[in-house]
Amino acid sequence: MARMSSDIYGVIGVGYFGSALARTLAAAGKGVIAIDIDQAKLKDLSPYVSSVYQIESISREALEDAGIGNCATVVIGIGENIESSILATLACIEIGVPRVISKAGSKSHGKILEKLGAEVIFPEFDAGERIAMSLMSKANLDRLPISEEFSIVSLDLNPAFEGKTILDLNWRKKYNINVIAIISGKKTDATILPDTTIPGNARVVLSGSNQDLEKFRNVNAKGMD
Repeated sequence: MARMSSDIYGVIGVGYFGSALARTLAAAGKGVIAIDIDQAKLKDLSPYVSSVYQIESISREALEDAGIGNCATVVIGIGENIESSILATLACIEIGVPRVISKAGSKSHGKILEKLGAEVIFPEFDAGERIAMSLMSKANLDRLPISEEFSIVSLDLNPAFEGKTILDLNWRKKYNINVIAIISGKKTDATILPDTTIPGNARVVLSGSNQDLEKFRNVNAKGMD
């Protein structure tokens, strides 16, 4: 059995949120074990990460077989299926993963995950605004560390980017960062598509390596690519 490594990450549930995290970690040179029930999602992700595992259902045995015990950090991106989210969180903690970060779909869901011992994040505004609130402060750039080299950050976007689409900006290719959510006023859009347009007075939630995020902060300050 391989030893636990701080350079190996597990991502359970590879919807948009989980996939963005997995790709960015892999781009930073980290080993990523991606796990999902949906083979199609894993097929799309497989060229970018170390390994993918399709499982029929969430269980401790299935996650151990996939190698989760080798990970120092596991991110659980299951928000909609509360039962699967709780089972995955509990299994990772029982396996002995030192750091478990779980996506929650509601405040009550989050409280359960916290009681199990997970760090909780809320990417979707309609399910709760905690991630936006925790990432937003007086500082222009706020950070939620995932590891020493990788973070999720919230950044007030330069007005120069208003009206442009995600495809136009192409920040994933240019800067190796992923847009997880866009916040404008009281509205947060966590379904980011190529034709998603940057609104006015926007704040974006981004994932990437700390080095790439710092490069983008400088680009954002100037207001041009």
